[in-house]
Amino acid sequence: MVKNYLKAIWSDRAKAQLKQIHDYLKYEKKAPQGAANVKLDILTASREVTFVEQYQKDEIDSQYRRIIVRHYKVLYREENGKIIILQIFDTLQSPDRLHG
Repeated sequence: MVKNYLKAIWSDRAKAQLKQIHDYLKYEKKAPQGAANVKLDILTASREVTFVEQYQKDEIDSQYRRIIVRHYKVLYREENGKIIILQIFDTLQSPDRLHG
């Protein structure tokens, strides 16, 4: 059975956050394989959304939906039949930093 995934479009902010996560794990934590795995898991999860309501509304801002990957929260919204990846948030950080 072929699944029809929604097209995921990444905001510049989300792209930069994914790069920061990757670089932090690779260079600061000295975990290049871990960095690659986390990046792949986040990208895969964002590409496998088959319908907008597949994931829960965010508990902090209900206008967004969230994908939880490991301890990262990927926020998205629907726009014209596509999902827009808005930002990635490390859930181990303070929620006050989420929409700052």
